[in-house]
Amino acid sequence: MLYDHPEEEGWSPSNLWPRDQSWVLCTDYDLWATNVSGPTALIEALLNDGDLEVVRLPWAT
Repeated sequence: MLYDHPEEEGWSPSNLWPRDQSWVLCTDYDLWATNVSGPTALIEALLNDGDLEVVRLPWAT
């Protein structure tokens, strides 16, 4: 578990990023969508992962 807030059952953080702030992950509250922004190598790895459903947003190219 990434966080410990029992009173927030069923909810998740909306933004996650590492200490070096090299990427950011943003979700909506019901997890219907997740946006990731980061280095090209990270984005390519996500796009090439066969277990993930990934769509490159048209304005991101």
